[in-house]
Amino acid sequence: MIKRVIFNNWQYKLLALFIGFSLWLVVNLGVRVPVVVERSIELVNQDENYTYKLERKRVRIKLLIIERLSLNESVEGVRAVVDVKGLGEGEYMLRVHVKSPFKILVYPASVEPEYVKVYVKRKPPQGR
Repeated sequence: MIKRVIFNNWQYKLLALFIGFSLWLVVNLGVRVPVVVERSIELVNQDENYTYKLERKRVRIKLLIIERLSLNESVEGVRAVVDVKGLGEGEYMLRVHVKSPFKILVYPASVEPEYVKVYVKRKPPQGR
């Protein structure tokens, strides 16, 4: 009898438990507060045969942080990255992506500027 009560429609009971826990988290953690931080832009997926130069080296990021969290610890891991994979020589306008280790707790709302100009040049050949 008890086994039947527990295991009958267990999928719905598990879903209800998850929804209830999520709602509890939202209520207890509080409101999201906007915080603006400035970060240096990192280049990812660089080709060793090219040199890269950014028009701007820093961006301003608006984060939405749960107010009960410690500000310094939660903002510490936020990074601004530009992916330069597969680019040849030339000038490019590339989007700045914001990476946050805690997407749920520290949500990147916007980045300024959203796009940055990247200059790509071939490295001179190395002498022997």
